[in-house]
Amino acid sequence: QNHIPVRDASGETLARRLYFDLIGLAPSIEEVRSFAASYEIESQKASAQLVDQLLASPHFGERWGRHWLDVARYGESNGNDGLGRNPTFPHAWRYRDYVIASFNQDKPYGRFIREQIAGDLLAPRDANSWIATGFCRPGPSNEANIGAAELKAYRLDQLDGILSTVSSVFLGQTIGCARCHDHKTDPFTTGDYYSLLSVFNNTADAFVSLE
Repeated sequence: QNHIPVRDASGETLARRLYFDLIGLAPSIEEVRSFAASYEIESQKASAQLVDQLLASPHFGERWGRHWLDVARYGESNGNDGLGRNPTFPHAWRYRDYVIASFNQDKPYGRFIREQIAGDLLAPRDANSWIATGFCRPGPSNEANIGAAELKAYRLDQLDGILSTVSSVFLGQTIGCARCHDHKTDPFTTGDYYSLLSVFNNTADAFVSLE
């Protein structure tokens, strides 16, 4: 059976694909027509110019940053208040904007990681570095329903959430089972788990002036 190659996309189709893929928004009719006209004259140059234009758009960070916010468990409320109040995090948007700006600045991935895990230590006088550590703060919480006697155990549960997120996002490996026991085939032991946990156990929630 003969295989016939798929025809190249038209300028109109390619414009829509690039817009949706890179910034998640539809182009206007005028933008589609303008690109199609240029594409007919010199396709490679027109395509490269449109890609550069869309990569430079602030919408690029909004489109792709949302995927990072998903893995970081980003939310603007605690999401788990048994009393039904669901208190909000009024400054959560600062972390959201940090992520969007990082994508738009094409920030090196290594720096992006370090800022979110230890930004307060790397640059203690840089407000953005403090904001970056918001990576460790999202996720469901239930402080309003925890009694004084359970606070210590509850803190360990919160730290487990942070550690589980860090390991799955940055290591591509779940580590939660090692909280209780070793698995013969898992690369992390309970010793590894509590060694990592001790790092985050030296942290505390704090309100930091960004002025």
